[in-house]
Amino acid sequence: MQWLVVSMISLAMALGSLAARPEADAKAAQLVAQARAALGGEKNLAKVQGLTCSGSYERTLGDRQMSGDVTLDLQLPDKMLRTESMNPVGDMTVVVAQGINGEKLLRSQQTLNGPPGAIVRMPPPPANADAEAQAIRNARAEMTRMLLAFLVAAPASAPVEFAYGGEAEADEGRADVVDARGEGSFAVRLFLDQKTHRPLMLQYRGVAPQLRIQTQQMQGPPDPERLRRAEPSPHDTAGGTPSPQVVDIALYLDDYRSVDGVMLPHHIARSVDGKPTEEMTFKTIKVNPVFKPGTFEVR
Repeated sequence: MQWLVVSMISLAMALGSLAARPEADAKAAQLVAQARAALGGEKNLAKVQGLTCSGSYERTLGDRQMSGDVTLDLQLPDKMLRTESMNPVGDMTVVVAQGINGEKLLRSQQTLNGPPGAIVRMPPPPANADAEAQAIRNARAEMTRMLLAFLVAAPASAPVEFAYGGEAEADEGRADVVDARGEGSFAVRLFLDQKTHRPLMLQYRGVAPQLRIQTQQMQGPPDPERLRRAEPSPHDTAGGTPSPQVVDIALYLDDYRSVDGVMLPHHIARSVDGKPTEEMTFKTIKVNPVFKPGTFEVR
C-alpha cells in the first residue's frame, strides 16, 4: 500500500491572546476561502448536497490484513452511511453498515455464503441510553470530519468555528494549519497545502478504532441453546478487551480529481497513533446522487 507520509518538522502555533484573536480568525477565514476556491469555488460547492464514494479499502488489524469494498454515502445536513464488505473466512462475506440519520444511529450486519453452523461475532450495540447518546455524538463527529476533509465546511447540523493554527513543514512542502472547533469537545486540525490550497491532512484526537471479528463453526444446524452457550461470558470479555486509548488520528488526502466541477480526493489513508491502519481508494464519486428510499434507515 502507498501512504502519503507527512512528517512534522515544526509547527508555529498562533498566540492565544485576546489582541491576536481577531487577526488569527481573519487569517483562518482567508485560508478557508482559498481552500474552497481551490476545490471548485463557492458556487460549485454550495450545490453539493450529497456524495456517494465507492471503491475499495485495505485495513490492518494487528497482524491481520483485511480488504473489501466500501461505499460512503453522505447527505446534508445530517445523514451518513458507511457500508463495507469483508471476507473473514473463505467465501463468507460480512457486510457491515454504520452511520447516522439525525438523532438515529444506523447499524446493521449481514452474512452471506456462511458455512453451516458458522458464527460471526461483531461488537455489540450500545448497552444503555448514555452509551447510545455517546455513539450518536461519535457518528456525528465522524460525519463532520469527513465533510471538512472533502469540502472544508461543516454541516449545518454541526457548525464549527475556524481559527488560524500556524504553519507546518511536510515532505511535500509547507502547509497552513487551520483549527476547527465545534460543540462539546469536537476539535480537528486541517493542513492546507500552501501551493494548491487543498487539504493534505486532517488530524484529531480520538479513541483508537477497534474492530474485532470472531468466527466459530459448529457442527449441525443452528440451535438457540448452543448459540447461547457459545457466547463469551462477561468474565471472558472483561479480561480480553483492552481499555480504549485516546490517541492522535490522521486522515491523509490525495489523488484529487474533478467531479462536476468539484475537486475531490479519491484516496484517503488513516493512521492511528502514528501507525498506518487503513486506506480507501474511491473508483467513483458521485455529486448529488439520487439515494434510494430507505438508504439512511435502520436495517
